[in-house]
Amino acid sequence: MKVASIVGVFCLLTSVLGNGEFSILHSPNGVNFRGDEQLNTSELPKIISTAMGHTTPFGDSWNGLTVLNPFNYPEVSVAVVVEGVQSLQLSEPRYPLEITSTLDQVKDDFTSILGQVVFDENDLYSGETQKILALQKLNKKDVAVLQFLKDIDVLMDLKHKVLAKSVFKTVWIRLNGLDDIISVYGQDSEQALEAVTILKSALGELQDALENTYGDRFILTAITIERLRLREKRSTTSNAKANSELYWKLNLSKRYGSDYSSIFNILLWTSVFLIAALISTAVFICTLDPGRDSIIYRMTTQRIKKEN
Repeated sequence: MKVASIVGVFCLLTSVLGNGEFSILHSPNGVNFRGDEQLNTSELPKIISTAMGHTTPFGDSWNGLTVLNPFNYPEVSVAVVVEGVQSLQLSEPRYPLEITSTLDQVKDDFTSILGQVVFDENDLYSGETQKILALQKLNKKDVAVLQFLKDIDVLMDLKHKVLAKSVFKTVWIRLNGLDDIISVYGQDSEQALEAVTILKSALGELQDALENTYGDRFILTAITIERLRLREKRSTTSNAKANSELYWKLNLSKRYGSDYSSIFNILLWTSVFLIAALISTAVFICTLDPGRDSIIYRMTTQRIKKEN
């Protein structure tokens, strides 16, 4: 009886949270994704962190990732979470995803493993329209469409920041505009199909921008989730405050520029050289023989005046 109750609760939770897909749009040649083994959302932070070259505190339970070249890890990781559909039919490889935890929990685990700030949509959104779209079936006056267009602007903002070589290492973007459109018009509607086409095009532009800036050394993933019901409304103010509190809880160091390592090495080795020179000089003087033919004797001995 207890077993049946537990199974019933698990099935209910799965039906509420829904299922999705984990797609690898691009990864470096030294990081190989293979197979089609199913994974769950709780494993995503560990998988992406391992692909970036970070050591995870838990053992590997998913066999779809192999690091072939430890010297070719990605410099940047971008994860785009799309709510509303189970799959966008993106490029291979794609893995079935079981939703076992909320997206907020997944992002918090990801941040904890990396030990650094993870930029999200609130950090990237500029509030300006980055791309004018010629909509056929979608109406810009609809609230759901406006939310979807905001998601596209977030992707375009990230694209411009990538081309401008802005400093960031990890990005986790959560987009729910497509979910709103599907809720209003239906999953098989012309509006939903047009929105999916626009979203896939924006992802393609983002991938091209990453390739132009970082070459092969970046990882771009897409996480699609269908029928997600345990979703909180996003708030820029509350999320920014939560990110700030999380930053201080992690006890992270301040951010440094790209020239920090060069300046650090110059100061370090200059200091080492000066200290070594000072010690050598002091030792030489202390061990110098103060004989009559030495410079110490000549400088310290008082000459006796002789009367003629």
